[in-house]
Amino acid sequence: MRRAGWPLVGLVLGAGAGWAWGWFGAGGYEAMDSAIGTAFLCALAGLLIGAVAYHIAERRDRKRR
Repeated sequence: MRRAGWPLVGLVLGAGAGWAWGWFGAGGYEAMDSAIGTAFLCALAGLLIGAVAYHIAERRDRKRR
């Protein structure tokens, strides 16, 4: 997989994990609101983690050249 896709993968995985956490963690009380909010925040965190991973891999490749 190309490194440029890592932030996108982080975004999707973060959103999916956040939605599941919000949905199942709400205990039935306003589960959809909780799932949407948690998915959004986890998607942002996943995007950040993917971007950092991309940056580290890019820096490591530049040092090897």
